Amino acid sequence: QLIRKFRTLMPLPASPTSLPVLAYDRSPRSTDNFRSSNDFDLPEDCNPTGWNDLYVSGSGSIASLDQLTRLNPCREHPVTVLDAREESHAIVGGYPCTWRTPNNWSNVGRSREEVLADEHDRIRLLKAQEKVQIIHRKDLKDEAPNPRMARMVTLNKPQIFSEEELVRAANAKYVRLTVTDHLAPRAEDVDAFIATERGMERHERLHVHCEAGLGRTSIFIVMHDMLNNAATASFEDIIRRQRAFNPGRSLDSHKDVSHKGRSDFRNDRSEFLSLFYEYAKSNPKGQPSSWSKWLDHQHREHSP
Repeated sequence: QLIRKFRTLMPLPASPTSLPVLAYDRSPRSTDNFRSSNDFDLPEDCNPTGWNDLYVSGSGSIASLDQLTRLNPCREHPVTVLDAREESHAIVGGYPCTWRTPNNWSNVGRSREEVLADEHDRIRLLKAQEKVQIIHRKDLKDEAPNPRMARMVTLNKPQIFSEEELVRAANAKYVRLTVTDHLAPRAEDVDAFIATERGMERHERLHVHCEAGLGRTSIFIVMHDMLNNAATASFEDIIRRQRAFNPGRSLDSHKDVSHKGRSDFRNDRSEFLSLFYEYAKSNPKGQPSSWSKWLDHQHREHSP
């Protein structure tokens, strides 16, 4: 049943009825949920098998060279930055900004090419403005503490970059996946992630981020762990240590999200990870089969 579910095109949320609004994810100097496996001591009840060789980190959205230089990209220890965000975003005057709609679903249903074209056009138009006004993301939510948008910022002719420009300026590699927020990744995104993993060097660091550095970031960090260690660590052991490593409740399948209109998708990620573990156990480091080909093979094997 899970093989059939993730092999086909999965249901998507409805496209938003409101137009995207440019909002900043956080102020430039605020914390961004950064964590690194190199600097994290696992609790005693966690299985440490393979942990010291993960070379993985995660954070919220990238907006400064400082965030990238702490990863120490260099020829001996290259860094790949995995941007998992489907929603269009940019760096505006040092602020990490997103064109937001409810649940971050502004680009839902669009292809990768359509998402990148939308982002490119929005950045181009923004650069032509003399003044740019941005509002804090929490002031766009229903639970906003101040509906009068007290945290609005006005920037005069700010410097504006795409994230890819910033990452490459720090001599790191940049990979963009367009993963819908709050949903399991699509097969094409999983295949692209596996291709990235296959091309990484032995001691290369993978840095994953989404907007807040919670949901999508945690999912791909777990997938990285599974690709490297599913052959020697159980599913339960990997999830236990990843719950300790990753902040928030992104790996909690019992979290109530019904009030946010996401209850139909609540179990997708946990079901996906349980199936991806089986893939990773059969295909260590993503070899020899891609995710899509493995799903097709499993479907044929289990079909009557």
